[in-house]
Amino acid sequence: MTSSTATTFSTQGQVATPEASRYLQRLCYHFSRKIKVQYDSLQGEAQFPWGHCSLRADECMLSFVCSADDALALARVRHAIDAHVALFSRKNPMQVEWV
Repeated sequence: MTSSTATTFSTQGQVATPEASRYLQRLCYHFSRKIKVQYDSLQGEAQFPWGHCSLRADECMLSFVCSADDALALARVRHAIDAHVALFSRKNPMQVEWV
């Protein structure tokens, strides 16, 4: 489900994994080569040119909260997350469940 406020569209997703912290750090490190990213072992903030994604890790879940100014831009952020989760989980494929 996608929700919108006055000027922001947002969506949330999650991946069940006991390695959430490891995946968060790999994703953020990879993104930091091209965009502004701040992260530690439990949380991250990625600022894409077309939107934003907050990442959170706990002992069993990697969670995402993505936002953008319009639905198309939000779809681009979501696609970037989906594609990179798939890339980094090739050995044990994972997929983000968006709500």
